[in-house]
Amino acid sequence: MRILTSRQTGNRSNIKDKKTGICDSMERILMSLFIIVFTLFIGIQAALTDAGMRGLFVREAMEGEPLGDEVFLFKKCRMELELVGMSACPELKVLVNGTEKGDFRYDKVLLELKEGDVVELDASRLLINVQIRISAVSRNLPHLLGRTVSASDGIVPVAVAIIDQ
Repeated sequence: MRILTSRQTGNRSNIKDKKTGICDSMERILMSLFIIVFTLFIGIQAALTDAGMRGLFVREAMEGEPLGDEVFLFKKCRMELELVGMSACPELKVLVNGTEKGDFRYDKVLLELKEGDVVELDASRLLINVQIRISAVSRNLPHLLGRTVSASDGIVPVAVAIIDQ
């Protein structure tokens, strides 16, 4: 038996080798491109976690003003409650939004409030009737100055801190 080779067989093998070479080079290019893009995405996401770097990548209009070192989102208010005709009444508690903020061990209690705070008196332990007057307020609560409240039993509302504009 004798094996004959022709020119066509040799040419076909060269074409097949060229096709596989092109496929291999395309595969290497695509694999390299995938690795580069994946690494780039990981780097960008890591950079977006930092607020300073986020401004370089994201061009959105921010609403409001960014908070600085010391920004108050409310106006501070002060109110002073005073016992009328007594020097002390430690059983009478002062509540702000349901939380105890002071008592009348002395004749006056100074409160720091913000917009919407509810001031109440807890007179559940009292055996007598007590008069409380709002003796001093900050400039943004002038409508509460001089108000008098009588407390004898239970929870007694005093005022709600609504700031005058």
